[in-house]
Amino acid sequence: MQKTGLFLLFVIFWAAECSANIAHQQRDDFLIAEAMLDKGDTENYFLMKSKLKNYPLNFYLDYKFLSKNLDKSIQIQDFFKEHKNSRYTYKLRYKWLSYLYKNKQWSLFVKNYKKTSNLSRQCQYQWARYQLNYKKKALRATQKIWLTGRSLPKACDSLLDVFVQSKFLTQTLIFKRYKNAIKAREFKLASYLYKKIAIQSVKKQAKSWLDIAKTGQLTGNEGIFTKRTLKGRSELFTYAIKRLINQDINTGIAVWEMNRSKQSLSGSRKYKIDRKIALQLAFNKSKKAYSKLIKLNSKQDKTLREWTVRAALIEGNWQHVQKALSRLTARESLDSRWRYWRARAFQELGAKREANEIFSELAQERGFFAFIAADKMQKEYSFNDAPLEVTEEQKKSLLQTRNFTVINEFRILDRHKQAKLYWKNSLVQLDKSELLVAAKIAQHWGWNKLAILSVAQAKNWGDVSLRFPLEYESSIKINASNNELPQSIVYGFIRRESMFDPLAQSPVGALGLMQIMPATGKKIAKDLKRRWRSKSVLLHAETNLKYGSLYYKQMLDKFNGNYALAAAAYNAGPHRVKRWLKFDNILPSDIWIETIPYKETRGYVAAVLAYAIIYQQQLPAKQTLISAFLQDVSSTALNSKLALAKKG
Repeated sequence: MQKTGLFLLFVIFWAAECSANIAHQQRDDFLIAEAMLDKGDTENYFLMKSKLKNYPLNFYLDYKFLSKNLDKSIQIQDFFKEHKNSRYTYKLRYKWLSYLYKNKQWSLFVKNYKKTSNLSRQCQYQWARYQLNYKKKALRATQKIWLTGRSLPKACDSLLDVFVQSKFLTQTLIFKRYKNAIKAREFKLASYLYKKIAIQSVKKQAKSWLDIAKTGQLTGNEGIFTKRTLKGRSELFTYAIKRLINQDINTGIAVWEMNRSKQSLSGSRKYKIDRKIALQLAFNKSKKAYSKLIKLNSKQDKTLREWTVRAALIEGNWQHVQKALSRLTARESLDSRWRYWRARAFQELGAKREANEIFSELAQERGFFAFIAADKMQKEYSFNDAPLEVTEEQKKSLLQTRNFTVINEFRILDRHKQAKLYWKNSLVQLDKSELLVAAKIAQHWGWNKLAILSVAQAKNWGDVSLRFPLEYESSIKINASNNELPQSIVYGFIRRESMFDPLAQSPVGALGLMQIMPATGKKIAKDLKRRWRSKSVLLHAETNLKYGSLYYKQMLDKFNGNYALAAAAYNAGPHRVKRWLKFDNILPSDIWIETIPYKETRGYVAAVLAYAIIYQQQLPAKQTLISAFLQDVSSTALNSKLALAKKG
């Protein structure tokens, strides 16, 4: 029995070693085959590829081969069928459609086109239909494409050349697009379209649109809205008054009151103007906002309901806060934000028992409002850490699935970018339990951002160490110390900005761990007397942390050490925060944050400060209350340097 057991053990180890050797050999063969393909050595490529039938990245070689041989339509369509949900199917389809269009293979193009928001591809599709003699359908569909307020891409030229000569381009469409261009402030396009307006009365109206768009002024021109001969005057007046409200709310209100009864506006247009005025007053932190908002019907308007509460907070009338809160839906009322403000209203109105009851309940949760509530009740913070319990067997099972075999193979080959992109594409195919397993695999691999995104997709917020990882500890500690910042705040910014992805790039161009705009990075480099080579330096983790920490410190200095204002400035820019400080009274920090006009910045400030508290708990540092980050806010919150600069 003992000999038999030893023999079986030997067989198991031998089989495992053989399997590892086969995998290693296949990786080598894959790299050789790929190199041959890149060099154009097709004959030897196929010989080498024949050894890789069961290799996870065999399909990737097919993708690369077909990308170089786009004339092989049958093989390409077979690839699409076999790899329906693969990101490489999307990539190959894009390349193939471009090839088909260039080579005028219209039938195949139309058959394989997929609906997209890409205007170039939309135009190509309609041009292909036109070539297949579906002319009316193609030109009718082009009407919708035409109506964009921005210039259309060059790929649309062939289609537009036919469209502008057809009966489908009407004067009505030209004027509609002209107005869209005006609203998008694309004045060059508007000038081009203006020349195509053939009806004199419409041309006159178009001139009024452009004048108002450029100046934003109405005073002295109100007569143009009362001329019976001017068609569409109600639409023009609505646009004009909204522009004026944006620029000068007081003048806008005055002009609206003078013209309200003179204009033959529909009820919906009047409502939109009243709504615009009320919200702009609230954004400007005017105490007049509440009386305007409370009169408007908010049953189908969540934005209006929420800003009515905020307007009451600005007003400082806690009875009005309660009334506004009562207009929220039952579901909205459950949000920690509105429960907090309900408790605050009770507190301010002397209903201590009701206030404490809500605060105590809220303090048992984790988050911005929960932490403030805990401070009010002098309770310790609740972090409610619930680590995910995932077995090795569950991990092994998921890693053996087709998608994760591909991901792991890319990872082993040090192709982390491809592996992570494939991961993101694969997440949509997982159920909730698989997402949690995937998150733990990502955490084990050090892919913190993907771990966080995976549990977020599963709507599981319990595992604190997974959702708030500690990385770059040494560098964060040094940069925090150099700038007299709490380490936890720097961690809070990184977690909110990039989720610890050093190569993160935002749609607007912010880069790296702390998402720094290149213009800001260039300025910081100058402050540090460093040579600015290119924006790519911001993708270097150490540099990004140095620049980001210093920039936040500069914002703190600019705004008198107010953590909330400095965080808002980091996100939205100091010029906007300066504008948001134009009010007469002193506001508690929680009210100022709640009434930030930008939804993104409002959430951003709350998140950074809450994350700082969560990180603080994991760090060997002095524990600070969230209240320490929440100083009262006044119009004098800018530092003395800025005040002196203003006088100068």
